[in-house]
Amino acid sequence: MIDIAHIHPMLVHFPIVLLLIAVAIDFVVLLKKGDLAAKDCLPTSGLAALVLAALAAIAAASFGDIALDKAVELGFNKAALEQHEELGLTTLWILLGLALWQMFARWRGMQLKATMGWVFFAVSLAGTAVLLTAAYFGGELVYSLGVNVAPVHP
Repeated sequence: MIDIAHIHPMLVHFPIVLLLIAVAIDFVVLLKKGDLAAKDCLPTSGLAALVLAALAAIAAASFGDIALDKAVELGFNKAALEQHEELGLTTLWILLGLALWQMFARWRGMQLKATMGWVFFAVSLAGTAVLLTAAYFGGELVYSLGVNVAPVHP
């Protein structure tokens, strides 16, 4: 049976990849002077990737909380764990905010192009930076500290 604390590392890659895809699609749309809130194929694909990234982040954060509790029980440094947790939760809120912003603009017939499109894109880039920072510190927890990894017995 799989340890429930091991589900978090299986899920974290989905929000990473999906956000990077959404940002890349949005960049192409904006370069073509398009509208991120339009109901065309490319903006819709970007929005779908963003919504899926937010949903995947919710799942990853939920299982991350379980993994954190197990790591604390095993005696790992709580401050290092909480730094990763805070970055992950910040990413989650940014993703939810971006997804709601884009869905609201689309629903209300507002435009996300030109200046507003680039503002949205800048916030997406900031979210990407926070996400990649969270990923870095998560990797440090596993690869440097061995958090929730079975010890090697030679």
